[in-house]
Amino acid sequence: MPKSPRSAVLGMALLSTLATQVVFTSAGQAATPAAAGYSLAPAFGDPTLTAADCAADPSCVVAAVPRGNGLDDWSALMASIVSAAGRATSAQPSTVFLPAGVYSLTRPLRLPPNVNLRGSGMTATTLTIAAGSHANFNYSFLVRPDDTTVANSTNLVSDLAVNGNCKVGAGLTSDAVPPSVTCDHGAGDSAGGGIKTGDRWTVEHVRFTNLEYFKLWVNSTTGVRTLDNRFDNLGGSGSGAEDNIGGGGFASDTVVTGNQFDATERGNSLDFTNARGLTFTRNVVYTDPAMLTRYDRDDNGSLYLEAVTDSTITDNVFNGGHIVLKSNAGYTPTGNNKNVTNPARIVVRGNRITGSYGAGITVTYTDYLDADGTTGRVDGAVDASDTTNHTLWSGGGNVISDNVIDSPAESGVLVYGCYEAAKSVADTIAGNTVSNAGTDGSSSYSTGCGTFETVGVGLSIGKGDAVYGNVVTGAAGAPGVSGAWYGIQIGSRTAKTVPAGTVLTDPTGTYPANRSDSVVVGPYRYGRGTPESPVVETGVRTPGGAALTWRESTALSGVPVVGYRVYRAGVLVADLPVGSATIPGNLMSEEAATLETGLGGWTAVAKSTVSRTTGTAAPGVGASSLAITAGAAGQIGANGPMTPVTSGQTYAAVASYRAGAQATGRKARTGVVWLDASGTAISSRLFTANTATVDATDRWTTSSFTAQAPAGAAYARVISAIDSAAAGEIHLMDRIGLVAGAATEGWTDSATPTGTATYQVVAVQSTSIAGSEYSIPVGVRVG
Repeated sequence: MPKSPRSAVLGMALLSTLATQVVFTSAGQAATPAAAGYSLAPAFGDPTLTAADCAADPSCVVAAVPRGNGLDDWSALMASIVSAAGRATSAQPSTVFLPAGVYSLTRPLRLPPNVNLRGSGMTATTLTIAAGSHANFNYSFLVRPDDTTVANSTNLVSDLAVNGNCKVGAGLTSDAVPPSVTCDHGAGDSAGGGIKTGDRWTVEHVRFTNLEYFKLWVNSTTGVRTLDNRFDNLGGSGSGAEDNIGGGGFASDTVVTGNQFDATERGNSLDFTNARGLTFTRNVVYTDPAMLTRYDRDDNGSLYLEAVTDSTITDNVFNGGHIVLKSNAGYTPTGNNKNVTNPARIVVRGNRITGSYGAGITVTYTDYLDADGTTGRVDGAVDASDTTNHTLWSGGGNVISDNVIDSPAESGVLVYGCYEAAKSVADTIAGNTVSNAGTDGSSSYSTGCGTFETVGVGLSIGKGDAVYGNVVTGAAGAPGVSGAWYGIQIGSRTAKTVPAGTVLTDPTGTYPANRSDSVVVGPYRYGRGTPESPVVETGVRTPGGAALTWRESTALSGVPVVGYRVYRAGVLVADLPVGSATIPGNLMSEEAATLETGLGGWTAVAKSTVSRTTGTAAPGVGASSLAITAGAAGQIGANGPMTPVTSGQTYAAVASYRAGAQATGRKARTGVVWLDASGTAISSRLFTANTATVDATDRWTTSSFTAQAPAGAAYARVISAIDSAAAGEIHLMDRIGLVAGAATEGWTDSATPTGTATYQVVAVQSTSIAGSEYSIPVGVRVG
């Protein structure tokens, strides 16, 4: 009898059906939706074949019913397959129909071209590996091609379950029994996969469960269709760590549509390496955070496309998993992975990602270095005989649009790279909605190719990339949650690549401007030209509150550090315009540190005079400061009083500087000189080598110097130098200190809540571009 037409393309009705199975929340990662809608009932596609249908079709063979009691059914099934193969042509494939029951196999079923294998339903017909036979399935599958080739052949495997018997007798039901962590058969950790496809295979209405190798393998094929299948470890099943759908191997024209992945799954939902023309659409991927602990994994259910191009990822639902586009540079550079392919011309649109265990969507452009230290020949010819160099296929032209990303553990969308040459075409990141980013409490993290804050959208590679129409909503103030620090981050301070010419307004007017609501700092952050991070030394709870101390941030060229801000759980709780008013553990006298009551033992060096001036002082440090006046052109400065020290101990000297009203900004540097017990200098004058601390007339700039007291040292003098001063110039000095250790900044939260509190400290530069004035936040937990 003629077969019903197969639904290879789904309409919007399917998306609506699948969406109703999921109850979304936005309470954070721990609230990942449960898989209440997971069902072993077909949602679309061919109707299930019956014995009567088969009997009426001369091209169909009805297989014998299972023998039961674990007896081998392989021989009888292969006899039916051979019989059907004798009737099959590419114009009229034949079918083997499997009545209901559990078929026990001692070796893989090998399907010739144009032979279909159809059961009585996902819950009715099961193929399982016979006890004691797993060694016959090492790196193999219950169902696979017989490796013969016929032009334009097709195969259909449908309406059955493949059960690897990883956990003996498990997975025959869909009962919510916790999945097993280990397998029983002892034949190795790659014994018993589900189905390996061949060219133009369709896998439809198949349940994959209790398997210890790849559940569905699609590799070096063309035209594979996987439609409305189920992946789970229900009924106490066990599972290997391999992906649910794996492969690649330059597979082309693969369609993965309408499949459901249960919360008990293990592995990535799909992971292809080297492929093109993949369509992954309208699938629903559940994960359960409890499975991360059970399986000892950091991630589960994610979609990995490595060296994949010209594909579409649209209208899927991910709960816990996320989407990763990257190159194959991380593999051993041999065979298919000698040459590197970066993600190119991939459309990621209309997906909903909730509670992902990392960033919601990442696009990474990378390469590896050859023995001569160079990257591959960019978009050059492949030379198979060249054993020294490789080809680097650059990427780009990807479209990340109209996705909804709710409560990711880290950022929403990140596009970054390790080498500029790895990307040659601009990407588009438009119309995405990111809410409640950073649910794991992180304020920043390294990608391996640069560090990002927790942001809605981050970009650190490319020229002319389009970033517009994105909406980022933070969660500032939520307990234990930092939320997004910025809406959009363009560039990373530590990145090896720098984006240029980024387009932030849609020239066609299709998308509105980017929008950020309730983010911690602001809508934009420009990564380059920002101060280095402070380093938190301690964070302890004291009777007076939560006490934090940290070492000074190092100023960069043109990026002076002019203060610090402290956030508690993403809410600003302290703004220190030059630094903390009190230097924690300061060994210098109050008079020498603040100049409020006298000179405090400060004296002038050559070409200089010193005096105490009132009216201009560092914020929060009183009303007075030390004025250093240049008697002649050149380097000027001052020497502080002798302060007792212990030889072998590390000390940090610190001071803040401001140019006088008629002065020009100069390099202002702090240093130290060591003295013995008699007060005789036993070292030269030592200064910080950082010359980026340039003072100004409108701000205070801090300079610090850390060194170990040498043998014989009994005292230290904090000293200062202002370079290249003109005669008559006045430069001010205030907030001066010497501490044991390295922490010269501190702040105590007298209103800290009970229990554990999370703080972030950022260094601030003088504002030049909105959003570019902050360093990467450094977090510390107190409690």
